[in-house]
Amino acid sequence: MISRIRKLLVVTAWLALTAALAPPAARAEDYVLGPDDVIAVSVWGHPELERTVTVGSDGNITFAPIGDVKATGQTTKQLADRLGDRLSQYLRVTAQVTITVKEFMSHSVFVSGAVARPARYGFERIPNLVDVISAAGGAVPGADLANVQVVRREGDARRTLPADVASALRDGVIANLPALKPGDTVIVPGGATGTGGSFAASDGVGVLGEVTRPGVYPATGGQDLWVILAGAGGLTPRGNLSDVRIVTRQGQSQAVVSVNLKDVLKHGSRSLFVVRPGDIVFVNSTGTGAAARTFNAFVNTLPIAVQVLNIVVLSDLYRKNGN
Repeated sequence: MISRIRKLLVVTAWLALTAALAPPAARAEDYVLGPDDVIAVSVWGHPELERTVTVGSDGNITFAPIGDVKATGQTTKQLADRLGDRLSQYLRVTAQVTITVKEFMSHSVFVSGAVARPARYGFERIPNLVDVISAAGGAVPGADLANVQVVRREGDARRTLPADVASALRDGVIANLPALKPGDTVIVPGGATGTGGSFAASDGVGVLGEVTRPGVYPATGGQDLWVILAGAGGLTPRGNLSDVRIVTRQGQSQAVVSVNLKDVLKHGSRSLFVVRPGDIVFVNSTGTGAAARTFNAFVNTLPIAVQVLNIVVLSDLYRKNGN
């Protein structure tokens, strides 16, 4: 009994110490909005005006009935005041607006490779590298935590920062790990997972573009394209089912194969298209011009894909260059 009390006291002291050392939490109204943040807007007394909107790449939100409003660089309180002023003119009464950030995607990092849920993760304040890997479900069996890489964009160039997460966890010291910044990509080498199990990196298929969860998914010995897309969470609303492209290896070179899955559905054909380990599946955006731009931007990044585990790095470049 005494031993258990002692353990409880140690845990309590540890929690108190970490809380004391942690930086003070930012107040919600002080958060500065950026592109891709998702916000909920409510207007007191007007439930019909409640909206959930995303800050666009141009820095604006579109809020009916008043149109586009600049959001980037504004705190949630500043934006609420601006919307309130505009709505007051429209409603002819004083409008009280409240804004809540639902997804902090302008403060986000990509996590790829040997983690349970490779994806893009947003934070109000980006935590340390260990916590970010934990947010992605943690490392899977076979992960090489001693050789984690943080890929950082610096202007038009990219820099790779090594991170020995294994030593940090063993020694209980994370101060020597790289501090993460918005837009960083964390790559955990080793096995990878897309559907809950672990597998070797050489058995993976990379999926990116307009899918819900870009990442690496198992395809040992070959896998049906429909199954791979389902594992990636399906297409986003902008995904073009009629323009899915597979970068595959033919001999010593790479080839691009286009697949029209919408036509397959329309005509009821169920012939399998099999993707194989090392292939990269790319789902294009709707719209002819957008499709050309996004796929060309993707092709220009192919030299970076030395291994399939770099797929989220490619996803980052695709989103930056193609939108």
